[in-house]
Amino acid sequence: MSYIKPFSYNDFLTYKIQDGDTPESVAEKLDIDLYTLRSYHNRYCESVEDCIGSNFPNHLEYLIIQSEEEKKEKEAYREKIHFSTKDFRLPFLPARLDKKYLAMYEIESGSEKHSVKEELSVKWLATDTNNYSLIEIDRKAIYINDNYSKNVSEELAEKTAAIFYPLQTVVDPDGKWVGIYNFDAIRDRWYKIKRNILEEFNGKAVVERLKAFENKLEHSDIITESFSYDWFLRAFFNGINVEYKEELTFQNIIRFPVSQKIGEAKFLVEQKILPAVDKYNLVNITQKGLLSDNRSKNDFENGFPFSQYDSEVTDSEKVQGTFEAYYFLDPNTNTIESLFLECEIKLNVPQKVTITISNLDEQGKLTLATGNDLYISEESKSQKGEHGLLWVLIVIVVILILAIYGVIKFYF
Repeated sequence: MSYIKPFSYNDFLTYKIQDGDTPESVAEKLDIDLYTLRSYHNRYCESVEDCIGSNFPNHLEYLIIQSEEEKKEKEAYREKIHFSTKDFRLPFLPARLDKKYLAMYEIESGSEKHSVKEELSVKWLATDTNNYSLIEIDRKAIYINDNYSKNVSEELAEKTAAIFYPLQTVVDPDGKWVGIYNFDAIRDRWYKIKRNILEEFNGKAVVERLKAFENKLEHSDIITESFSYDWFLRAFFNGINVEYKEELTFQNIIRFPVSQKIGEAKFLVEQKILPAVDKYNLVNITQKGLLSDNRSKNDFENGFPFSQYDSEVTDSEKVQGTFEAYYFLDPNTNTIESLFLECEIKLNVPQKVTITISNLDEQGKLTLATGNDLYISEESKSQKGEHGLLWVLIVIVVILILAIYGVIKFYF
């Protein structure tokens, strides 16, 4: 029987967290990049509860930091980024992708705040002749902030969500999520899970809600459309494997689902890639910009998905918003090692989401490799859905995946 050494902070270089410390202040004090400070600690800490996002957990006493010896070792050699074309295209090479991640979501709606953590695994399955990849995502566990208590409807919805995982997703050559593949497997799981739910939950209302959910499962296009509002999919597969031109920077349009109320918002960002890996042997990409949506403040406040007026929005009606994302990629595959994304729209009740995703596995050395192609049928590519019922499943997916918002709307 093998012996596993118990976790001990004595095995790491640590910083003792002081009263008033924040990740930003500690990063500045120690002269450490904020985003690598987060990801390094999150990779080596003892449990999910010890991971850090925009703030330190109240119980956390020590922050794990990188030693000077390790820094010097990684600083000694910085490989230039390997682009695949003369237009500086960053190739998407997911054939070696098989990693575990921790995703943390901090959701703010005015003064109301929620935090959610989930553990996921991401694994490449195949690539077709058009360079569309089939990637499987499995959700292992989910944790909600301590002051949040789920009601019966939300517990029912969370159990129902189990049918979606493992989720097989389709990703295009730019590394952008485009659709769901395993609809039949999802429906097959439903009947087993339905029986288990009915054994635990009783009543006519439960039966009616499950029936409503079952009816919606028949619409593949609606399931696909609603998953486009999933924060993990949209942040992780954000289409960053594109051409950066000789300047290694360009203006890009980013559409991202900020909140349940706002839905997807449009941002104009400057997207930039560094010419070589950083001192941690990672590819660095940043996206920074402002809201560039033609909806007025009234449109946003009322939850309209598009502008209600053809005329140009006046200055008084315009809404301010920001988008900021930092991507750190494995140089072997140009897939995510860690990322930090934050977007905010300043309404009467400001809406903000902060997303941190960290690889829980060890990083490998820089050894570029190509994968073998396997064929995926053309039906795997996404199709546009029916917008009439879209809002219903938008609500259910955001709720089921992140376990935050009231679930009861889905059933009526």
